[in-house]
Amino acid sequence: MPFVTKKFFLSAPKKAFLFVMETLNCSQKEAQKHLDKQRLLQNNTPVHKSQTIVGEATLTYFKPQSIAQSPLWITPYFAVYDKPPKMLIHPKGYFLHLSLIDGIKSDFGKEANPVHRLDYETSGLVVISKSKQHEAPLKELFAKQKVHKQYIALVKGHIRSPQEINLPICIPSKSDKYTDLGIRCKVSAQGKPSITQITPIHYDKARNATLLQVTPLTGRTHQIRVHLSHIGHQIIGDSLYGVEDRVARGYLASKSNNNDTSPILMLHAQSLKFCYKNIHYHIKSHQNLNAKFKTRFIESF
Repeated sequence: MPFVTKKFFLSAPKKAFLFVMETLNCSQKEAQKHLDKQRLLQNNTPVHKSQTIVGEATLTYFKPQSIAQSPLWITPYFAVYDKPPKMLIHPKGYFLHLSLIDGIKSDFGKEANPVHRLDYETSGLVVISKSKQHEAPLKELFAKQKVHKQYIALVKGHIRSPQEINLPICIPSKSDKYTDLGIRCKVSAQGKPSITQITPIHYDKARNATLLQVTPLTGRTHQIRVHLSHIGHQIIGDSLYGVEDRVARGYLASKSNNNDTSPILMLHAQSLKFCYKNIHYHIKSHQNLNAKFKTRFIESF
């Protein structure tokens, strides 16, 4: 239960933000964020920043729990997790589900945070900062595309030779996200430049499926899934791209109801290369690209 709601009784009046700061041992900025998100209630009514409270109040806050995933790699500045598929990095709402942030906060404390994201559906490497001091510079490496990312994907059809997919991608606007299927990104002339390089590794003729090495040179939302679907080679297990609208709607509805029984997306963040503090890192997933991994993907199809 990542979020908990607890009752408190204040015998003397106190400013709401001071109560949250003292209760959660957090900064004033963090306390005000809790109040902005209406997590402090009195008589079932949200308490405002400058309000003074006394008597009974309820506070909802994030309480991390340990998860099965241990860090794959730990340095003095950051750590790397090997995220399984169908796990959120951050909790969505106050639903009773564990996310990677549970493990991150449990292992390294409240200042630890992920510095980039993977889709809920995608498995693989996620870098986290161990403290606020390193969060911004690590995020900058990803934002300025100074991290070389490599994925593997199993797609439908036969891809015979390496190619570069250079197609602009338009991500949904804030208003789009609240519309039917608004979460989908798309190839569009109005989109931002997006480049994905793909190299075939293995073709399974019986199943008409190709295992690919994938290198995104830009970092658009759902980029690999959008590009591969657009060229007619949908990633196996994708329930959002390259499928009929009714399938995508059903998938999104099942996710909203915490009842996701969709297939596993065959997309895995396999390796990361970058330089930080004058140290060069090349970090690989435990799921190495070998015969065993190929077999696992092919048998999942």
